[in-house]
Amino acid sequence: MVRLKHLRANLVDVFIVILVMTPAGHAAAQEGSVLTALQTQVSDAAKGWEATVMDAARSLFWILATIEIGIAAAWLALQAASLDGWFAEIVRRILFIGFFAFVLEQGPSFAKAIVDSLFSLGASGGTASPADVFNAGLLVASKMSEKVQFGLFEDNALAISATFAVVVTVIAFSLVAAIFVSVMVEMYVGLLAGMIMLGLGGSSFTKDFSVRYLVYAFSVGMKLMALVMISRIGSEVLIGLADDTAVGDQFQTVLAIAGIAVVVFVVAIYVPNIIQGVVQGTSVSGGMEAIRHGGQAASFATGAGFLAAGATAAGYSGAQVARAGGSSLAGAALRGLGSGIGLAARAAGSAVREKAIGSPGAYAGSTLGLANAKLDQARGKGSPANPPPEQRHGS
Repeated sequence: MVRLKHLRANLVDVFIVILVMTPAGHAAAQEGSVLTALQTQVSDAAKGWEATVMDAARSLFWILATIEIGIAAAWLALQAASLDGWFAEIVRRILFIGFFAFVLEQGPSFAKAIVDSLFSLGASGGTASPADVFNAGLLVASKMSEKVQFGLFEDNALAISATFAVVVTVIAFSLVAAIFVSVMVEMYVGLLAGMIMLGLGGSSFTKDFSVRYLVYAFSVGMKLMALVMISRIGSEVLIGLADDTAVGDQFQTVLAIAGIAVVVFVVAIYVPNIIQGVVQGTSVSGGMEAIRHGGQAASFATGAGFLAAGATAAGYSGAQVARAGGSSLAGAALRGLGSGIGLAARAAGSAVREKAIGSPGAYAGSTLGLANAKLDQARGKGSPANPPPEQRHGS
């Protein structure tokens, strides 16, 4: 019993060391400071270009305004307009140019105010950032890691599912944080580069481009608001499930957390873009696209689950063989665990290699499907792999 406790402690220590040595572990130690620093650097770099872009926009605006007045004067001269007609046209042009000159000078401030107000609305008066999203995923993963307890008298199925949920949750929330960063970069760079469109307001022929800049600012703000709402709602739901210890079936809860994390990631990809497209009057994507990618994610999760189950069965068989050879319970469990992990790793590595080099018969299925087939062959369950098509035709 003492050796078994030492075995369980060693396995937990190894898992913690692996988690800390991964990039997710380093990011957890820094509390998302890298994402915050990246956001700050992009913002500072964008501000450095603002004066240059605005100078070019002003030059373009007054060039177009001069051309506009010249065309209006030539048209009035051709019509032999009266003095009243000249006065009315001059007043109309002055009002037009004055309004869009005001939009040129105040447009960037209006755009930033629109985006900031929509961002605050999505955050419900609180704070939201890519670092907050990433840290929420790490918090959920840390709650799940408390259920990772391997041993002969422990719920190993729950431990395996919790380990799987930890990996899926960290990856899903890391990708959501990456989407958050990309939207923030789009906001800074897009609003900065779009300032040149304000210079096109100097002519009645190109004034629509100046209006579209404000429409674009509103669409980016709506996209950011939707992403913030999705991130906050998903984080709160997952944290609530992870903290709720009164749930009856812990096994189903752990798998549900992994599934919800994937759903949050898929929704964060498509819903903000769809909302932005609605504001701009364009169709970005449909629901079937999200379903297709959701099916791919589900296929990946299913393949990984079968691979983990196969590794567990192989480890159990290895433990029985070691136990029959006279090993102790702890030694047999450790040998079986190592055997299962080793077989799964070799099967996955072989599958990746064959997919990479394009081996015959490897192109038809997924990498995880090929890895499961190789794991079954290593355990002696499956039939030998089918010969390549060219060999079947030649025989």
